[in-house]
Amino acid sequence: MKFEKLIIIVLSIFIFTGCDSFLDLDPQQSIDTENVLTSAENIKLNLVGAYPVARDAYGQNMFHFSELLADNGEFDFRGTFSQPRDLLNKDLVDNFSWADDAWELAYDVINRTNIVLDNQDVLSDSERDEISGQAMFLRGLMYFDMVRFFAKPYEMGQVNTQPGVPLVLKSNFDVSKVEYPQRATVDEVYNQVIADLTMAKDLLGEDGFYANRFAAAAILSRVYLQKGMYEEAAIEANFVITEGSFDLAEVPFKAYNNESNGVEDIFAFQQNNDDNIGESNAGMATFYASTDATGRSDFQVTDVQLDKYEDGDLRGEVQTDLGDGSKIGDVVSIYYLGFGSKARGGTFCAKWLDFKTNLTFIRLAEMYLTRAEGNFESGNSLGDTPLNDINRIRQRAGLAPLGTLTQNAIRTERKLELAFEGFRLHDIKRWKESVGALSYDAASLVMPIPKREIDVNDNLTQNEGY
Repeated sequence: MKFEKLIIIVLSIFIFTGCDSFLDLDPQQSIDTENVLTSAENIKLNLVGAYPVARDAYGQNMFHFSELLADNGEFDFRGTFSQPRDLLNKDLVDNFSWADDAWELAYDVINRTNIVLDNQDVLSDSERDEISGQAMFLRGLMYFDMVRFFAKPYEMGQVNTQPGVPLVLKSNFDVSKVEYPQRATVDEVYNQVIADLTMAKDLLGEDGFYANRFAAAAILSRVYLQKGMYEEAAIEANFVITEGSFDLAEVPFKAYNNESNGVEDIFAFQQNNDDNIGESNAGMATFYASTDATGRSDFQVTDVQLDKYEDGDLRGEVQTDLGDGSKIGDVVSIYYLGFGSKARGGTFCAKWLDFKTNLTFIRLAEMYLTRAEGNFESGNSLGDTPLNDINRIRQRAGLAPLGTLTQNAIRTERKLELAFEGFRLHDIKRWKESVGALSYDAASLVMPIPKREIDVNDNLTQNEGY
C-alpha cells in the first residue's frame, strides 16, 4: 500500500474542508468537486485518499471505543485526557468529542466511496472492477463498525428493527438537494454491509493495491460471526486460510509493528514517519506505549489482564530487562516495563509500540479463531477441526495442545490472542457477557449520536441514556 501523500492531501483539502457535518455542503466546493472528478486518475486519487481517513477513524477512535468501554479492570489509565477516562467509566455525553470525530471520519470515508461509485463511468473497463471493489470494501467496513458502536447490538434470531445509523449511498454536492436521512434499522445496515462486502469480494483481485478479496472475505467473516451466522463465518475464514498466501508469524510478537505487511497481515493500515496517526496526542502508540521515543505512558496494563495467561504463554510474558538506555528495537515481548524519559513505571502493551509502523487490522490468527468458533458452533469441520485450529494458535504461543475443546476454551483463546486489538466490546455483545455489573446491551455501552448531527437533522433520534 503506497500513499501518494502530497497529491492526496491537496485533493482531500480541495474537496472536503469546511464541513461541520457530513450533511453540510458548500456550493462553491460542489462546483470544484464536479470538475476535479471528471477523470479516472482523480477518481482513483479520491479513493486512495479514503484509506488514511479510515485509518484515522480506527487508530484515533474506534480501537479505543472497543477496548475502553469493555474494560473491567485490565487498564489503569494514568493520563490527563478526559476522553479515555470517560470511556473507562462508561460516562459519555451527547457531545463526546471522540464520538463526534469517529462519526465525521467514517462518513467522510463513506462520502468518498460514494463519489467513486457514482462516477464509475469515467473508469476504463480494465480498472472499473478493482476501483469499485475498493470503494465497496471501505463503505461496507465503515457501516459495519458504525452500526456496532452507535446502535444497540444485533440480536441473533430476532428482527432487528432497533435504530442503526443513516445509510447514505449516494454522493451529493448540490446544496439544494441535500437530504436528511433517518437512522436505518440495524437489520438494514447489516444487509447493506453484507451486500457491499460480498460485491467487493467478487470484484477485487488477490493483489489489490489496498484491500483485496481476502480482506473483504475476512471482514465478511466478522460480520457473520457478529450475527451468529457461524457456518457462513467459517466459510469466509476458510477461504482466506486456504486460498490466501498468508502464514502465522514465527512468534506472536512478530505479528505487530511491521513497517511493511508481514506474513500474517491480511490487511493493515499503512503508516510511516511522515504519514501516521499519532506522535503526540492521538493514535494507538501514543496512548499504549511507554518507551524512549514513543508514548505518553497512559494505558498501563494491570494484573487483571496479565493473570489471564497460562505460565509459558508467549502472549503474556512481560519483558523486564529494559532500562534508560534501551531503544524501541530492544522490545521483544508483547508486554514490557516502560522505559525512557517519559516512562512512569508499570507494564505496557507492545502491540502498539511505534507510531511509524503499520496499524494491525486483520491477521491470519483471527481467521483460525473464527474458523474454529464457526465450525464448533455449527457442528462442522470445514478446512480442519476446531481443536486443530485452536491448537495452532496455542502452539505458536508456546503452549501445549489441548486434548479436548469447549466453547469456553475457544472464547478464552480469542480473548488472549486478540487482546487490545479492538475486538473486546464486540465479542462481549455477541456472547452476551457483561462488563462488570453492566449487561451486554446496556445503554452506556453504546456511543451517542453526535449532538451536532441531531441539531441539523430533525430525522435523527438519540440513543437511550443521552
